[in-house]
Amino acid sequence: MTAPTKGNVTSSNQNPAGNFKTYSHNQNTGNDRLLVVQITMANTTNYASCTYNGVSMTLLYNQNRSGLSQRMAVFYLVNPPTGTNTVRVNFTGNQWNSISVLIKSFTNSGGVGAFGTSGGSSTPNTKTLTVEQDSLIMLSSCSNNQILTQQIPTGTNQTFTTHNTNKQVATGAISSNAGHNAGSISLRSTSTFGNLTLDRFEIKGLGAVITRRRIIIT
Repeated sequence: MTAPTKGNVTSSNQNPAGNFKTYSHNQNTGNDRLLVVQITMANTTNYASCTYNGVSMTLLYNQNRSGLSQRMAVFYLVNPPTGTNTVRVNFTGNQWNSISVLIKSFTNSGGVGAFGTSGGSSTPNTKTLTVEQDSLIMLSSCSNNQILTQQIPTGTNQTFTTHNTNKQVATGAISSNAGHNAGSISLRSTSTFGNLTLDRFEIKGLGAVITRRRIIIT
């Protein structure tokens, strides 16, 4: 199999001050494209939908972190149009609080696979995810306190983007370029102290192409 190829990323942390927010994002060219949107905002309203270039994206999960007063979600779109287009996140009502959004493109991807969502747990928060061969993993976390690391797998720190939505958000953490072996992967998020969440999902690789030779017996 082949691991997915990482593409362009768009990061934003702004106040919508209305019932929707738009973002400009450039989707890479290539085969087997995938677009992922990670969102965290105050749970005063809910997500109504998310679109890219007017096309509805699929909701992977939507979690109300009531203890943190935040709502965390992931949307994705298989084979999105290439080039610069608009991501639009629609809310069920006016949202006046800051919203953390990270948009990530992939090519050579088999789509989104397994996922897991976990509410607040004392630092370090360690969970697992069972993935297919050569898949990548993405993480996000939310806490009242500074988030220090996002580890994929446990013990291997990956870079991530930090946003402040009146809570601390770590988003966009992703495996290194080589995909994981199939099976259960241990993952970890750490903060300075207190509780933090740990959500994770799989970006699947592509199945190997088998070339068959035709043998002619004379």
